[in-house]
Parts: sequence; structure tokens; C-alpha cells
Amino acid sequence: MPVTMIFGALVAGMTAEGAGAVAFPVMTLVLHLDPTIARDFSLMGQSIGMMSSLVCVIFMKVKFEAMAVLFGIAGAIPGFIFGVHFFDPLFTGAQKKMMFVSIWTAFAFALGLLNAQKKRPTFVKIPEFCFWKGFILFVTGIVGGVFDAFAGSGIDICMFSIVTLLFRVSEKTATPTTMILKGGVVSVFGFWYRGVMMGDISETAWKYFAVTIPVVATMAPIGSFLGSHLHRQVIAALIYILEIASLTGFLLTNPSWWLISIAVAIILFGFGFFTLVAKFGEVLMRKSEDNDLKIDLKMIA
Repeated sequence: MPVTMIFGALVAGMTAEGAGAVAFPVMTLVLHLDPTIARDFSLMGQSIGMMSSLVCVIFMKVKFEAMAVLFGIAGAIPGFIFGVHFFDPLFTGAQKKMMFVSIWTAFAFALGLLNAQKKRPTFVKIPEFCFWKGFILFVTGIVGGVFDAFAGSGIDICMFSIVTLLFRVSEKTATPTTMILKGGVVSVFGFWYRGVMMGDISETAWKYFAVTIPVVATMAPIGSFLGSHLHRQVIAALIYILEIASLTGFLLTNPSWWLISIAVAIILFGFGFFTLVAKFGEVLMRKSEDNDLKIDLKMIA
């Protein structure tokens, strides 16, 4: 696990995906551990690693989207509580693995399609922030909190997808935004809720956590430093690689044809959903550019 978390912590610091994006598939697909153990360990590890990255981000004064953090937290906390009590018990371990892999594979495809557009214009922050945009961020937080409740990773990728695809914020801004959201609050809250309020964290998760603390506390800030100097296309490429590796690992476990069929359906539906979000984001971007042009013309007049 320390070797796994070297890569997991680097990924957590460099991309929008927390260390759980590496830890969860490795623990469930390679080590064949219970998804509940993998979920708890992911939250525990990210509470240390991504919090360390948060300190690095603040120290380097890296730009982030504050509204996405605030509204994401407001939705993620109740979403996690609901998910861990009512959503998580509904599915088997194999079904959780399938949903984790297929949903984020769909997102990777949509992000790849978006980045295929050469010289795609992006914003540093969400332009013309208003009530409905805040509401979408809040709902995204709820959905992400539910995913965190069964996979230990979700709010980071959910918020990243909406901020980049819909509001066209640059990946270089979206990545530290999700890092602060996930590491600064959601992982710490999830760790506390599972350990204190529910008292249900297994001894195995505690042991894995104990031997990986030095690794995640060191490698995650290094990943943040490296990520702040990478082009957004490189960060996006890392996400593609992670999702392809997770999908391949899932297929190598010889899942049933029923699970594969459901996974394919989720990927197709998810790809369609993310593509529609991207299209709507393009419309919003054009409106924002038109408004800026009108303002410039008025100033000239």
C-alpha cells in the first residue's frame, strides 16, 4: 500500500482525482478487499495527503474557484451522510466497483472530446456568477458526497466535471479547487463521521492508514507543486490514463456479463450526459463573450 500511495498521492496532488482514484481500484480489483475498507482507507488517506496539498496550494497562492468550494461543501456533507446510510447498503461490492469505473470512464471520454477542440478558451473563475450557478454547484456537491459515501472518491471529480465542462474554467484552476474541497473538508468530515459518529472503520483500514501516512503527507504536496507547472492538457491526459487503467483492471477481474452490460450502459449514458453539459457550457461561453463585447462597445462609445 505505501508503494500504491506513492502514485496515489502524486495523482491527488496533480489532478482533480484524489488518491482514492488509485487506492480504491487497487484495493478492490487487485487486492480483492471489501469496497467498504477501500472507501474508508481512501477517505483516511486523503484527509492527510490532500490536506498537505492544501497547505502547499495556499503557500504558493495558486488560484482556485471559491464559490465551487463553498457551495460544494454545503452539498457534499449532507450528501455523504445520506449516501453512507441509505445508498451504500443498496449495492454489492462488485456493483460498487462497476459504478466507480464506468461513471468516471464516461467523464474521461467527455473531457477528451472537449479538449479535442484546439485553442479552447477557458476562464480563470466562473464568469457572471449568479443564483442558478450556485444551485448547480450545490447539487453537484450532493451527488459527489453520495459517491464519496460508497467509493471514497466522487466530489472531486463531480465538481471538476461541472466546473470545466459547464462553466469552462481551466483545469489549472479546477484542480486546486477540487483539492481544497475534497482534502480540506469532505475527506476530513468523512473520516470523522465514519470513525467517530459511526465507529465502523475496520482494523485493516487503520493498519493500511498507519503505514501510508508518511507517504501521502510527503508525495501529495510534491504532486501539487508539479501540477501547478504543468499544462492543462497534461493534467487532462493523466486523468485519461487513470480511467483507462481502472476500466482495464475491472475487466481483468472477469465480471459477469450482466455487470459488463450495465457498465457499458452507464458509460454511454454518462458520455451523453457529459457531452450535453459541455454543449450547454459552449452556449454559456458564447453568451459571456457577447456580453463582454457589448460592454466594450459601450465603453468605446
